[in-house]
Amino acid sequence: MAADDVLDPAVVAGLRAAQEDFGNPTFIRDLVGLFLTRTPEKLGRVRRALAAGDAVTAREVAHSLRSNCGMLGAMELAAACGRLEDAAARADVPAAAAAFADVESRLPAVLSALSAL
Repeated sequence: MAADDVLDPAVVAGLRAAQEDFGNPTFIRDLVGLFLTRTPEKLGRVRRALAAGDAVTAREVAHSLRSNCGMLGAMELAAACGRLEDAAARADVPAAAAAFADVESRLPAVLSALSAL
């Protein structure tokens, strides 16, 4: 699957423009590196929160994940994180767990696309 199929080309173009404007040749690599480093820990927090029935923590972490995904152009994954966030906000743990499974299923393609940037 090509990066354009997973990442919004307009967002990627904006990141590239910012990288150039900032004069920082590692800007995108640094953002992607943070995402790759922090996302597994965040997913673990959501998994533990859902197992404990802690919808508040699941919502907070899902919100952070949604924002991070959107910033990098992973819009479908951001939408899945939004569904997780919404379900957790309603304290609907079963729906949040289903949304979390969707997040996890979409993540490998996003990680692959980000790694190709």
